[in-house]
Amino acid sequence: MFLSKNFKKMKKYILTLLTASVFFTSCSRDESLFDKEPQGNVSADQIQDMIKEFPERSLSVLAGAEAGNTNYMIQFSTNGLGAHDDFGYMSIRTGLDHMTNDLVMNASHWFNSYYQYLARNVDNSRDRMVWIFNYKVIYNMNEVLKLIPADVADNETKYIKGRALAIRANAYMDLVRLYAVGEQGIPYYSLGDNKVYTQSRVPTSQVWGYIEADLLKSFDLLQGYTRASKESVNRNVVAGFLARLYLTTGNYAKAAQFANAARQGYTPMSSTQLFDGFQNISNPEWMWGADINGSTSTIYASFFSHMSNLNQGYAGLLGVYRNIDSRLYDKISNTDVRKKWFLPEKTGALPKYANVKFYDDTFFEGDYLYMRASEFYLIEAEALARSGNETQARQVLFDLVSKRDPSYVLSTNTGANLLDEIRTHKKIELWGEGNEFFDMKRLNEPLVRNYTGTNHPSFGRLNIPSGDPRFNFQIPQAELDANPDVSNP
Repeated sequence: MFLSKNFKKMKKYILTLLTASVFFTSCSRDESLFDKEPQGNVSADQIQDMIKEFPERSLSVLAGAEAGNTNYMIQFSTNGLGAHDDFGYMSIRTGLDHMTNDLVMNASHWFNSYYQYLARNVDNSRDRMVWIFNYKVIYNMNEVLKLIPADVADNETKYIKGRALAIRANAYMDLVRLYAVGEQGIPYYSLGDNKVYTQSRVPTSQVWGYIEADLLKSFDLLQGYTRASKESVNRNVVAGFLARLYLTTGNYAKAAQFANAARQGYTPMSSTQLFDGFQNISNPEWMWGADINGSTSTIYASFFSHMSNLNQGYAGLLGVYRNIDSRLYDKISNTDVRKKWFLPEKTGALPKYANVKFYDDTFFEGDYLYMRASEFYLIEAEALARSGNETQARQVLFDLVSKRDPSYVLSTNTGANLLDEIRTHKKIELWGEGNEFFDMKRLNEPLVRNYTGTNHPSFGRLNIPSGDPRFNFQIPQAELDANPDVSNP
């Protein structure tokens, strides 16, 4: 999988490595998309020397997974087809939001395959893109991990190992949540301390076990790590991954524990910061993201091009507006400042319910948000409620929502009503940030867009019952053709 070509420069020491074909080419259609064998003529000793001499930057250079011009996380056309809804990690999160009840796409254009539930089909190029992207990230991280000894002692290399484990685990977590069908999981391939290579579908529970082990190890290794920027994962981010994992697998005590740990050191945005366009990684609530600049911007193939109705991209310029579902809008209290993220009436060219939450006041250099603290107030509140501590759940919910709505009072809800209240605030708070589809699947909720008074356009008025196989992505045809050990149910 994902054979290599070309490092970026790293001082004079690495100039000899730049012609050595390591780590950056996607595979051809007749190769398994997670092929374990890399090619190239750089020796392990050379790369280990590089890790020792330049520990903090080597993860980016070797794997292209966190920062700089080699950043695979924000790379355009990871599928090689030049599609403008293919710009790395954020494009996948945005696509998944188009598969929910809460996001309305008023015209058919890029991302329509997600909106109409075609992206998950075996022969759809977006399905292949999601698969390729995540297994390429996994491959890149494995290439780092195989060069780090199990008994590493120096802190800098420990931190590299911890971050690589976390990034690999996050990719596997997305894959298993999208592609697993019951206990039919996904192929699993790892290098480092625990070498595993299984081309067939590994049982889902076993994959979750591998992910948990990687994240717990990462959390331990990153003790004391101070990152250079929010583009690198740190211990808070890993705690966030663990909170998501435990919420999904039903370990609510640990979900609450790690959600609380994730948000330590962060506070909810102020009323002013809630209207900064969600475009700047310096926002104090942001935990992890991408710092986009002139050299890394993908212009029209970008998040703000598609999701900002106020910018000159596909949404704002061509009128492919992204709006909130009218039912969710009606649930927002009139005293809740988040209601101002959406237009109450048609305004100029913008339709009623159009989002103004996202905007970029630069020329396509708005930063990408991957994770922020409010998610973990809401995960903690839900996990506490599900584990029987409703009093504390109501308090955690109040600690967040009272910052959004000055009229909000401590909830008196219990049981299902309390969970519904938490769920509603999570849908409002994180609208358009790439979390909702995973919650729909986790909670086994239906898709209902064809209802009386719907503001979804006719081409998007799908009703899909809970538990329907259309909520699962299919292993793409290119993988089926190359790998006889996998199939779709």
